[in-house]
Amino acid sequence: MDKRVAADSDRKLVTYRWAGWALALVPLAFLAVAFFSPLWEVLRRGLLVQGQWSTDLLRAVLTDQYVRHLLNFTLQQALLSTVLSLLLGFPLGWLLTRYSFPGKGTLRALTLVPFVLPPITVALGFVLFFGHAGHLNRALMWLWGLSEPPIRLLYSLWAIVLAHAFYNAPVVARFVNVAWEAQDPALTEAARMLGAGRGRSFITVTIPGLFPAVLSAMALVFVLCTLSFAIPLALGGARYATVEVGVYLLARVYVDLPRTAALAAVVLGISLMLTYLYLRGGGLFHTLSSADRRQPTVPLVSRSHPARLLWLGYLVPAAVVFLGPIGAVIADSFLRAAPGGTAPTLHWYSLALSPDTSPFLGASPLGSITTSIAVASAAAAGALALGLAISASLRTVRSRVLETVLMAPLGVSSVVMGLALLLAFRRPPLSYLPPGPWPLVLAHVLIIYPFVVRSIRPVWQSLDPALVEAARTLGASRREAFRNVELPLLRPAMLVAGALAFALSLGEMTAAAMLARPGLNTIPLAIYQFLSARRFGAASAMATVLMVVTAVAILLWERLGRIGEATQQ
Repeated sequence: MDKRVAADSDRKLVTYRWAGWALALVPLAFLAVAFFSPLWEVLRRGLLVQGQWSTDLLRAVLTDQYVRHLLNFTLQQALLSTVLSLLLGFPLGWLLTRYSFPGKGTLRALTLVPFVLPPITVALGFVLFFGHAGHLNRALMWLWGLSEPPIRLLYSLWAIVLAHAFYNAPVVARFVNVAWEAQDPALTEAARMLGAGRGRSFITVTIPGLFPAVLSAMALVFVLCTLSFAIPLALGGARYATVEVGVYLLARVYVDLPRTAALAAVVLGISLMLTYLYLRGGGLFHTLSSADRRQPTVPLVSRSHPARLLWLGYLVPAAVVFLGPIGAVIADSFLRAAPGGTAPTLHWYSLALSPDTSPFLGASPLGSITTSIAVASAAAAGALALGLAISASLRTVRSRVLETVLMAPLGVSSVVMGLALLLAFRRPPLSYLPPGPWPLVLAHVLIIYPFVVRSIRPVWQSLDPALVEAARTLGASRREAFRNVELPLLRPAMLVAGALAFALSLGEMTAAAMLARPGLNTIPLAIYQFLSARRFGAASAMATVLMVVTAVAILLWERLGRIGEATQQ
């Protein structure tokens, strides 16, 4: 009898695994057509010279002085940006962990901003706030009676570094905050009881406990800054270009596809190496997973501890760096030049919502907004479907090779992805698709679905298998057990993933810049085009619309995440 039960159990297990492999065929087929084949076309063009396989183009690109400058500058700005992000982000993580103050929950939620805030809005904010005629320089000139702007930051290495720090310091703060809250305060108390002072216990107990999280945060920030596109493009131009910008310029400005493909192959190698090293260190969502709070907090403002007011020495300049650019974007969207200064206006919003074709965009601003929302909605739906199928197959089939193949787009930079699809839509089978925004939708699905998988899969893996077995015992089929048992438990995670996917797609610009064509514009591209034409008011209005939608997605993401955690508990 026991042997029969064991044999029946083995048959069910084999059937279960085969079902997982069968389910994996759907995303594998999709990736073969939409990702691996276009990527192979890029590599083929970069390694094929007069019909013969050769590394001549690759060697020529790597020995080119301009490309070497791109590589050196990319690594230099990424390293400096990482260090500055740590210096600005670590105190913020400390503040969120150790102290209580009004608005702390909102501030903690805003540390999620870098994951969804479009980089082009950051670049626009830096132009408006730190520019020669920006808000900060005008304020300093008025305050000190200066005749010339004292801060000359734009279109330099430090403009890019500071913008990257604005974008990534909250990432460091998030890592530090989560890791610090997970530490057991009894360890610090034990050190204090053994005679260690507050400073020594911090250095010998707290810092070593935070070290893995800090390293993981720095690794992520370095990857993000190395593969950054919109900020170097807007604040650096051709002179301070990174390799990502170099690929874009070669493809869209100089139209040199062989050299573009060779440089894209180099970028692909860099992005794969950096992603592999980062994932070996634990990965983003593992480090940012929620933990039960253990650390006690104390009031930030206290009459018995006036020394805590020294935090103002950090908070004031941090507020200038973090709030100034965003405030400048919002303010400029409501201001217009007038005799003797500026005057309030809604002109820029009427322009941003105009259905008429703009000469600066080659499309209507309203059309750019509707295109962005349509693309983001379609991409979020596609990424959810693909992410759910991949999560289901990886839950059934425990194969590191299959997981690597299914999550391969995570290691490919967006500019290479855009170039691959640009070439792929010129030949079958993708050229058979009807006219429309399909290249953008496909690119966004490929970029965002790995984040959907990383949101859904851990929740699915944590579900108790006994729940499904109980439903099967009561006569439910496997499909009915999924629909009636697993799907309701997964719904909060799916809502979180959907909100994240929509926000990421809405703000994506890199692949869109490669795939843009006349009449097909998105909000980030419209902002960049208005910025390039120095139509700052129109760019600010478009950016404010984008930030409002993004803020709603951030709050929804955070709220749904808390609901999901409460449901699981």
